[in-house]
Amino acid sequence: MVKVAKFGGSSVASAEQFKKVKNIVELDPARKLVVVSAIGKANNKDNKITDLLYLCYAHIKYNISADTIFSMIENKYLTIAEELGLTFDIQGELTKLKSELTKDIDEEYLVSRGEYLTGLLMAEYLGYYFVDAKDLIFYNYQGKIDYEKTQDAFNKLIKKHDKLLIPGFYGSLPNGEIKIMSRGGGDVTGAIIANIADAEVYENWTDVSGILMADPRIIKNPREIKVINYSELRELSYMGASVLHEEAIFPVRDKEIPIQIKNTNNPKNTGTIISDNANIIENKNIVTGIAGKKNFSIITIKKNHMANEIGLIGKVLKVFEEYHVNIEHIPSGIDSFSIVVETNAIKPFIHELVAKIKNIIQADEINVTNEISLIATVGEKMKNSLGLSARLFGSLGNAGVNIALISQTNDEINIIIGVHNNDYEKTITALYNEFK
Repeated sequence: MVKVAKFGGSSVASAEQFKKVKNIVELDPARKLVVVSAIGKANNKDNKITDLLYLCYAHIKYNISADTIFSMIENKYLTIAEELGLTFDIQGELTKLKSELTKDIDEEYLVSRGEYLTGLLMAEYLGYYFVDAKDLIFYNYQGKIDYEKTQDAFNKLIKKHDKLLIPGFYGSLPNGEIKIMSRGGGDVTGAIIANIADAEVYENWTDVSGILMADPRIIKNPREIKVINYSELRELSYMGASVLHEEAIFPVRDKEIPIQIKNTNNPKNTGTIISDNANIIENKNIVTGIAGKKNFSIITIKKNHMANEIGLIGKVLKVFEEYHVNIEHIPSGIDSFSIVVETNAIKPFIHELVAKIKNIIQADEINVTNEISLIATVGEKMKNSLGLSARLFGSLGNAGVNIALISQTNDEINIIIGVHNNDYEKTITALYNEFK
């Protein structure tokens, strides 16, 4: 039995946090594969190592000394090593890295050193075998994980060492160059390791006790989501509600490996289990979560007899494609349809965009409504719940919220509504109180 335990930046932000990680790992012998992020913020005034490394690169690029910033990085690692009584020559590694800080240094290599150095310290502290991620996580030149090569490397390692410590966030290309993932990519590393190890569970340790039903900045002490499936998580993640990198789902979903979000600072809390297993999700709430984002625009296009004109919507979508604008939703009627996009995506050229659409399809009228928020109510059980829509819209009516847009997916897993930005908090509060 094997578990993969991935610890985020806040979980390794200080010597005290290192001690918590060790206690957690030692509590369960199955936690044989550990993945760590770079040192995170120990408090609100602190800085993440990854941010400091990006800043170092920016200074070097513009011929500005990065010595002060690098000293902050050095101090973090040296302090943790000293407080834990570690013997690894971290100073030697830092001195080597500092000597490489020239204009020729590769940005991805430099930024990956946060995880690399954190991993070296954690490996000694746990007594685990350190594996440089460049020797385990392999990419092809298309930027996709080479699972066959990665699996082969893992199989060879696990025959010699039963406990491995792997830095997250990076791997290597076929030519050996370092390739980093998008921010939060350590979650993806953990999922890949869980996949190739056929893990029983992928534990993702962070600073919150799982995923919350609603934003705690709006709802005081929102209910924790105990169980969520992958589709629901994708919907909520897209609206910014997840504590997990959304790409971390796919490697474990393929092998039906559950993900468990756990709190390093409160390890006894069961957290959130992410799984499609019917037995696990049986006793779920009708509504799993509520999430939203502000600052969208609705572009409404009106043209008489539009329904009789073949390809009209396609012509409009082509214009948005030319401007590289991602479309969120397309509600439509008989003689009109709307395009919902992020306001910032069209702000620089909105007048030019509208004029082009009007000219191409000879639209009778085009209206643009800004300052719109999109709010998703998500739940796998919603499709089998009679009267749910009435409850949802009734709660908003009682709260005095005017709805500007309604959209629902074919699988009925979520209902998305558009409201004005100034009704955003009121809407989430009303929905939460109705379905909590």
